[in-house]
Amino acid sequence: MVGARYSEKTKQKALELVRLGKTYAQIQTNLAIPKSTLSVWVSQIGKKPDRARQLAHLNVARIAATAALRRNKESRIAKATLVATQLAGAISIDREETGKALLAMLYWAEGGKQDGNMKFTNTDSNLIVLFITLLRKQYAVDEKRFHVALQLHSYHRSKEEISFWSKILNIPVSQFWKIYRKPRGGRRTYRRNSHGICNLHYASSAIQRELIALGRELALRVSIENTAALN
Repeated sequence: MVGARYSEKTKQKALELVRLGKTYAQIQTNLAIPKSTLSVWVSQIGKKPDRARQLAHLNVARIAATAALRRNKESRIAKATLVATQLAGAISIDREETGKALLAMLYWAEGGKQDGNMKFTNTDSNLIVLFITLLRKQYAVDEKRFHVALQLHSYHRSKEEISFWSKILNIPVSQFWKIYRKPRGGRRTYRRNSHGICNLHYASSAIQRELIALGRELALRVSIENTAALN
């Protein structure tokens, strides 16, 4: 407040807080004193707030804020995981229409669209395993028609990666094609925890065409229903 007068007791309390390293903003909040008044008082005694203490206080506050944000994020992730777990538990993938719908959408999103070349490509081993598991479940596949082509960086060890993919896909090493080594680009760092790019091939134009057609039909149905709802 302009022209406001403060008691000597208030002034001394404010200066003591300054000596303790409190910021002007903190003192203002505590005592309701304008920063301009605080500045005048401090200049009169030739004492400025301890910058080191202020920085230390800000660092503590920053760490606390970061921890709070992390806890909030972890809480949101936990809630989302709980909802997803409950929803997934209510879906029966044993039903043919459900399993094929999931398989079709997976293939339509990540599968090869070239006619006659049924290929599913990804770096995420969980997606590859999901795809081949659904494929085996929904169709009477011929295991000998599966083949795997890996694309690896220079830091990948061929035998280890072939063994990894062979084990999780349950496909013999003899059905792996020659490894393609990706040339090193301009990036200096790479995902060291990755197992390269896996190209899973299955020789069946019939299944490929059915999955693509089913994926398109499902998308068309959703589109039609959405259009009808808007109108």
